[in-house]
Amino acid sequence: MAGACFALSTLNANANLLTNGSFELGSFVNQGNQTMSLAAGATNMTGWTAVGRSLAWINTGNPFLLSAQDGNFFLDLTDYNTGAPFGGVTQSIPTVLGQQYTLSFELGSYTQRWGGPPVSILATAGAASQVFTDATTSTKSTWTPFSLTFTATGASTAITLLGSAGVQYIGLDNVSVDAVGGATVPEPASYALLAMALMMFCLVASRRFA
Repeated sequence: MAGACFALSTLNANANLLTNGSFELGSFVNQGNQTMSLAAGATNMTGWTAVGRSLAWINTGNPFLLSAQDGNFFLDLTDYNTGAPFGGVTQSIPTVLGQQYTLSFELGSYTQRWGGPPVSILATAGAASQVFTDATTSTKSTWTPFSLTFTATGASTAITLLGSAGVQYIGLDNVSVDAVGGATVPEPASYALLAMALMMFCLVASRRFA
């Protein structure tokens, strides 16, 4: 009982505010090579909207010698194109005015096979924006973590990650947004339902052992 109640107390502080941060959910259609190309405006990936030129949603078993950082799916923000302009994704999340948050993500590269360095992503969270670059030469599918701290200016904040530099591969996976300092923040519906279930469990258990 104590473990479940502790989970309830920390749920809001630790839950990822983004939906489908590792791109595992949605209506994936294998168009060949365990890959699906998505044009700007596509909403096939649960929670996300494609922006920019186009991007590739890639599954395990692809022939490109590329692997996901988390789960089975990941993105290539170049799609099947070479060079700029690139694709990206965007999603709006609930935030608290004045609260600080950290946007984290993994940037993928394989420069020996697919070009670069540099390989870069432009990350934008509300008014905050920064280019993150992997400037190393990679001889295999490689993931590098980056993060951006921002302060919410309203009840919702748009999170956008767009390819910025690369040749034929700019990987993106495992995106998350968390409140800084463990503050209580608005949660997606799935977390709210889980919190309600845990609350009921704690209430019943506390009466039983009173």
